[in-house]
Amino acid sequence: MVAKEDILDRVPGLLEELVRLPARRVKRRADADLVLRVGSHVFVIEAKSSSRAESIAQAADSARSAAAAVSGEAIALVVVPFMGELGGRLCQDEGVSYVDLSGNARIEAPGLRVHVAGQPNQFVRRGRPSSVFAPKSARVSRLLLLDPQRWWRQADLAENANLGAGYVSRICKRLEDDRLIERDDDRAVRPRDPSLLLDAWQSQYDFRRHEIREGHVSARSGQELVQRVVDACDEVGCSYALTGLAAAWLLAPFAGYRLVAVYLKKAPSEKLLSKLKWHEENRGANLWLVRPNDKGVLHGAESVQSMSCVSAVQTYLDLQGMPERADEAAEQLRKERLRWQKTKGRA
Repeated sequence: MVAKEDILDRVPGLLEELVRLPARRVKRRADADLVLRVGSHVFVIEAKSSSRAESIAQAADSARSAAAAVSGEAIALVVVPFMGELGGRLCQDEGVSYVDLSGNARIEAPGLRVHVAGQPNQFVRRGRPSSVFAPKSARVSRLLLLDPQRWWRQADLAENANLGAGYVSRICKRLEDDRLIERDDDRAVRPRDPSLLLDAWQSQYDFRRHEIREGHVSARSGQELVQRVVDACDEVGCSYALTGLAAAWLLAPFAGYRLVAVYLKKAPSEKLLSKLKWHEENRGANLWLVRPNDKGVLHGAESVQSMSCVSAVQTYLDLQGMPERADEAAEQLRKERLRWQKTKGRA
């Protein structure tokens, strides 16, 4: 972890490089970590060693308040080791600029606009930290997004997610700390902003963590292949749920597709593979048979045109790891099925 003092020492040089003007310190205010004048612009800076959303949200609040106290034209700036997508969204929502030590920046003020994106995190910690979006933990977020206007009691979340009450309590605390959920007077929870919660999850989601078998089945189109898969699963009694391009086409028709991905509750039997006339191959594969890394993936599955497919939320996440026109399909799906309004405060 980078010490806060080290971050502040590097800020003048970072701003000079980005703005291409000399930076000089202004007399420090008690309610700001650092104040710099860069050309004609005054930056009021809050630095955090942690890049967690909770820390960034706190820094954004502090920077905005301190900047307002300096002048109406002062630029509130948050500086962290690495600014992820969620942190960037939080800063943008608060009207606060940011710079990170990894080389990313978003500074917007009258007469000044600096955007640098796509630089990798140079401060990745060893080991994989626990996440509210780990396969089992993500059951909570999935339920919240399937019914985002509902105020969920934690006991109901635990029962529906088949998780322990203490486990759900810890997940909700983390989500609340990261400002992804809000509570009412009875301590029930719901997403503060469903779109932001989905973005936070998507930024950590990796479809390839599921167990995927890639193969080829003769078919003239993706739709014909889907029908073959559905018929074969029904004939051999195999529970399935379509995802990816096939599910997106059923939920929000956009364009034709070749690749079909389907979740199976159990490993595909030889009987199913024989019925499909399956050929195992990676190059040229048009069918992915997927064993989910957690059964929660299938929560919210629905029947569309007599075919089972995962929820729109799960479909959207899975599309991020797929080829062909998956990005466009995800955009269409989000437009038609995942256009939530930001929640309007507490009931």
